[in-house]
Amino acid sequence: MNNRNRSHRLALLSLLLVALSPALTCAQQVGEMITKHGEIDDDVYLAGRQVDLYATVNGDVVVAGGELNLEGDINADLVAAGGSVQVNSVVADDARVAGGKIRVNAKVGDDLMAAGGLIHLSPVARVGGRAWLSAGEVRVEGHVVDELRVAAGRVVISGKIDGNVEIGAEHITITDSAEISGNLHYTSPREADIASGVRIDGEVLHTPVEVDYEPLVVQALFAGVIVLLGFMLTAVVLYRLFPSFSLRVSQSLREQFWMSLGIGLAVFAGVPVLMVILFSTVIGLWLALLLLVVYLATLLTGYFIGALSLANIALDKSGRTDVSHAMRAGALALAVFVLAIVNLVPLIGGLINWAVLLAGVGALSRQLYSQYQA
Repeated sequence: MNNRNRSHRLALLSLLLVALSPALTCAQQVGEMITKHGEIDDDVYLAGRQVDLYATVNGDVVVAGGELNLEGDINADLVAAGGSVQVNSVVADDARVAGGKIRVNAKVGDDLMAAGGLIHLSPVARVGGRAWLSAGEVRVEGHVVDELRVAAGRVVISGKIDGNVEIGAEHITITDSAEISGNLHYTSPREADIASGVRIDGEVLHTPVEVDYEPLVVQALFAGVIVLLGFMLTAVVLYRLFPSFSLRVSQSLREQFWMSLGIGLAVFAGVPVLMVILFSTVIGLWLALLLLVVYLATLLTGYFIGALSLANIALDKSGRTDVSHAMRAGALALAVFVLAIVNLVPLIGGLINWAVLLAGVGALSRQLYSQYQA
């Protein structure tokens, strides 16, 4: 394939990503330390090692980084992902949060969906809709107006729940200060520790877990190995098809990591919203389906770009100057394998893979947009 044909194909792909997705231009700020004050009458996209949001935002907030401190009022939806996330903001609508340590200290107007290592709803937290939580440990001391669903290793409930409660966990504690207006249904290998003074208006149902895990573990390991080998093969094939383009994108990621991370977050969060809008219209249905395919392909390719950047860093550290494409392909396959192993590490592993994905998607989107402009 000559360079001109390749450029035309890349231009068409970038046209779908850029012309159809306003999210590419909404990453308002990226950097090491980010602080926002005042009042903002628009959506806010932020990415950095530390992000402090003290502003009142009259739109959606999408933020990613190592340490997130959200203080100002958010008059729409919140999407946040980080190592440590403090939600002290009053969120008018839904909140979706992922992180190593999540603490909610304010009111969420509608639903709260959160996943991480530790999730803590403090006594002053109030969720106006449903709360769906998944983590290694979940502590609910606040008020949930609708139902509460929890999947965790350990769960402690000492707050007020106006609806039904469904829990799947190994260790469950319901303290005497808890108030549950609906039913309590929990799935666990052991009885929950329910204090004698607790108030539960509905019925309490315990579903014991009795599963022979050995065959399931063997099947999961086998399936995981097959998927991993497929990932490694796909990464190598894509690199061998577009070696020069892959190296340019990888170098761009290394030179402007935080910008790539911010744009990747914007693409990751913004494109699904656009697809929902297109799906809701009659004339945009097929365009939405096409965009879905491109979106999934971009996520997969972006992850491989992030892995390639790690592989190139390792090769540069080795001091070799005669690195062939075959050697880079092998290093890429090894990087994908290492990332899969790192992903098994609780909290940190997932965050590292998440950063690799978003940064790769951002660098890929920037390069495609530049190709389209050229």
